[in-house]
Amino acid sequence: MNSWYKFLLGVFTGAAIVYVAKKYMCNKPLSAAFKSFPIHFKHGQTPPKVKSIYPDKQTFAFRHESPIWIEFDVPMNAASITKETVIVRSSASAEPVEGLLDAGSRIMMFRPYGEYPMDESGAEITITLLGTETGSGIIIDERGIALDGDNDGKAGGDFVHTYRIIR
Repeated sequence: MNSWYKFLLGVFTGAAIVYVAKKYMCNKPLSAAFKSFPIHFKHGQTPPKVKSIYPDKQTFAFRHESPIWIEFDVPMNAASITKETVIVRSSASAEPVEGLLDAGSRIMMFRPYGEYPMDESGAEITITLLGTETGSGIIIDERGIALDGDNDGKAGGDFVHTYRIIR
């Protein structure tokens, strides 16, 4: 269930409880009940999050040139999705993996120029999306809010996802 609907359900449930309590316990009309009911709702802006990542880990394990697709839950500022804010590394190399990075409003894609660097057994491929300022920028949405990469409900934090490829 969407959090917005949960919120509305909570508001209506609370209003119903107040109505019943005021009507049957205090013998006050509904209008008087709501006048005494303080409403102090303040909505902060929810930071953007990674909604899904493709391929899954099992599919990726045997595809040595597989692109990585990441979907966000809100439209992103595509200009903030750069090679400085999206870092792909292989455990078999000290340098970041070179490849094509393409970003749209809600989806970004990284495709390596060749196979991911591997050693004799394979490698761990890690993609990091920067949500914490490190001097090279951060990924933001269209409202200018930083990515909630660590999924703590607050803007900021890096999103890190690791794949294992097998030779």
